[in-house]
Amino acid sequence: MSFLRSPPRQLYFGCMKASSKPGGETALCDFRKVYRDLSPELREKLATKKIKYTRKHAKVGERFTYDVGAMLGWPQLFGTSDKKEVERITKEENAPPVQWVGENQDCFLQEWIDEPFQQHPVTGEHVWFNHSQVFHWTTFPMELWHSFTRIKDIHLIFHFILVSLFTFIKYGFLGYKMALNTTFGDGTPISFQEMNEIRRAIHKNMTYSRWQKGDILCIDNFSTSHGRQPTYDRSRQVIVAWSQPLDKNQAQLDQGTGLLTSNKTTANSEADVPDLMESPDNSPLSTLTKEEAQELKQLFLTNRFEDQMAMAFSKREQSKKTSVHKRLSSCPTLAASVFSTDEVTASA
Repeated sequence: MSFLRSPPRQLYFGCMKASSKPGGETALCDFRKVYRDLSPELREKLATKKIKYTRKHAKVGERFTYDVGAMLGWPQLFGTSDKKEVERITKEENAPPVQWVGENQDCFLQEWIDEPFQQHPVTGEHVWFNHSQVFHWTTFPMELWHSFTRIKDIHLIFHFILVSLFTFIKYGFLGYKMALNTTFGDGTPISFQEMNEIRRAIHKNMTYSRWQKGDILCIDNFSTSHGRQPTYDRSRQVIVAWSQPLDKNQAQLDQGTGLLTSNKTTANSEADVPDLMESPDNSPLSTLTKEEAQELKQLFLTNRFEDQMAMAFSKREQSKKTSVHKRLSSCPTLAASVFSTDEVTASA
């Protein structure tokens, strides 16, 4: 959600059904460390040129593609084939203006410029905060390769070969663009070598949360990224909710007062960045339905009761040996206090 103008401050995940096959973890990455691990040269280039996002959808989705963004046409995405209605929806949501391009003027196009880095709204630390590594055409095959080297699932190597052939022919050789695409702000491509440097910094600072049913995960969205790892278990179900959207263009820590102040950044010159709309404004609606929220609550309460019983039994056993009682790490009352930029997981 880093490409939104007002991404949420916190994200909350709950596991309804864990993956029974390899993979399927939620990867977590400290984006403060990613910023620090990039070379000064690449950091300066990104800060100067910024990131350009391009979103393009045909009227009819593609059938044979590995580009998820191209699989659905814009009428399916917006629930209407009326261009005026699509324009009304985007305007109402304060999203970048829609352009209609193509031979029949029926291709949906949005473009906007965004910052590659943000300051953390509490600590003031610089954070890698953009989606260039997600929407770059080399990412899917390279992430499949990374997953294969980590979990050694033979399915992944075959998937990697097929996706690599498709991707490097269509996007690398023939020059097609992905439905969701990122470049530098002036439109120049982010090279394979530059994106590899970004990926190395991300993988270096990544950890993996293996789910169990009933687990709850809370993350600080302005310091910690998340992403699902590949799995061939389609029954895996992890739900998500979020809170406290924050306008990242206005949130700036005043180091003297510790308060958030307005400090909107601008390009160094008009030649640096084209005159494009800023980031979309709103976070999308939560995927957590009322029924799922109730089910997750029941799971939490059930596990809490079991943990309390286990803790009571443990306390009774310990009292026979010593008067000192150590809180169990699985104690659900501990979850509320385990929410800092260094410790972001809380399992119930």
